[in-house]
Amino acid sequence: MAALDFTEIASAQSGPDRDRFELFAREFFDSEGFRIIEQPDRGADGGRDLIVEEDRSGPGGVNVVRWLVSCKHKAHSGASVSPGDEINIRDRLYTHRCQGFVSFYSTLPSSGLGQTLRALQPDFEYLQLDSEVVERKLLDSPRGRVLAARYMPKSFNRWIQASRAAAITSPSADPQLSTNKFFLRAPHDDLQSARAEAAERNTMVFIVIYDPDHPTHSKLDYSLGYFMEYQTTKRLVDQHFVAVVGPSNDPELSALVPKDDPLENCLWVVLTSTGEILIREGVYANADEGLKRVRQAIDL
Repeated sequence: MAALDFTEIASAQSGPDRDRFELFAREFFDSEGFRIIEQPDRGADGGRDLIVEEDRSGPGGVNVVRWLVSCKHKAHSGASVSPGDEINIRDRLYTHRCQGFVSFYSTLPSSGLGQTLRALQPDFEYLQLDSEVVERKLLDSPRGRVLAARYMPKSFNRWIQASRAAAITSPSADPQLSTNKFFLRAPHDDLQSARAEAAERNTMVFIVIYDPDHPTHSKLDYSLGYFMEYQTTKRLVDQHFVAVVGPSNDPELSALVPKDDPLENCLWVVLTSTGEILIREGVYANADEGLKRVRQAIDL
């Protein structure tokens, strides 16, 4: 069963928010690392909703792939996208000088359209991003969760509640390779995206900062391991905070470290979503103290 409800995004047929799905697509591709070359707009668009570019690196250098993105939002009717909804695809690709086509759909292509899209290969690349694929990408990454919270807040909050008891299965690429076992889902590795999710969810930001040049990363595994040992602590942090674990050489995180703190032990900071510091102290390597302090932070 789908976790996210795409009908929370306004219909593309009418109304003041009829561009909402295309705006969601733009933010999605930006979060996935694509460059936005042509933005969504109203009126005649020449058969494209977005043009994005992807850099692919290899032994021979960087290859740029230019993608034509077609957005079709039919979640409100539940209908598949038909061949009549996607006409002259090859002509559109040639017109916009694109090497690939992305079907960004809130439902699925019909069998007939699916055959047409697959037949684009090998002349063109083809990428299908239907609701299931998009949902998986959103929920499997901290930056994706920001978008899910913004565009589908009701179903996202239901997913948060339902998934609270289980750790996320796809960890983020953090250098210490141990961070995610301390939380029920992958923490953010940058403050900006964490504050964005906190603002959407109306929660606080739970930050742990370590020195990446310290032999033990400021005792991160030891101190945070004991602090977050209890399952109750993990649940409370997941419910009331957005977690960030990051290095002190990140400028935004470095600004939160007192000048007289050498980070022999990792630092715990609690912020409001607007950036106000509520708590700033070393991480206590004690499970009882961890639970106590998290509860105190929630009551602030």
